[in-house]
Amino acid sequence: MTVAVGVGMFIVVILSLVAVLMVAKAKLVPSGEVTILINDDPDKALKVPSGTTLLNTLSANKIFIPSACGGKGSCGVCTVHVHDGGGALLPTEESHITRGQAREGCRLACQVKVKSDMSIELEPEIFSVRKWTCTVRSNENVATFIKEFVLNLPEDEEVPFKAGGYIQIECPPHVQDYKDFIIGEEYKADWDNFNMWRYKSVVTEEVNRAYSMANYPGE
Repeated sequence: MTVAVGVGMFIVVILSLVAVLMVAKAKLVPSGEVTILINDDPDKALKVPSGTTLLNTLSANKIFIPSACGGKGSCGVCTVHVHDGGGALLPTEESHITRGQAREGCRLACQVKVKSDMSIELEPEIFSVRKWTCTVRSNENVATFIKEFVLNLPEDEEVPFKAGGYIQIECPPHVQDYKDFIIGEEYKADWDNFNMWRYKSVVTEEVNRAYSMANYPGE
């Protein structure tokens, strides 16, 4: 009987906590649709659900803001100007944005939550950023732990770029054994020495990485 009462009380406490959290979420977490006005152009305005970051919201609407760290708040690249609806500057933004920039509305898109109607300003070139699904053509070793990663773009597509620019690669979740890697013969001895084959890559969420663009001397 004592055990049954104890279990019953535990269940009641858990259910009570869940109820409190649900009520708090309903009160504190914004929901519903909001409008994001872009560059004061009604034709570019977006009707979007609230609750996610500005970076992810724009990405979901095929407006891709560069973010070298993938939205972690560490690179400071995903700057936009928020003129209305962005709230106060967060501590995570202070190391990337000066006081003068903050007065002009500069924010990190990955840190700003979409909670209400907003007015933002984006650089014109942002609208030309594109996203492709590519095919891996090759991934050959050029050193013991460095590979040359070659991708095929979709047919009739090209990447016009200037040296110093970069691309951002999204890698989907995966599980990959190192023992299945194809390693060049001249590098296998080092891999054997460090027993690299015992490792496994387990990635449970999408990973973003930025890579600089440059032509090699032979081009």
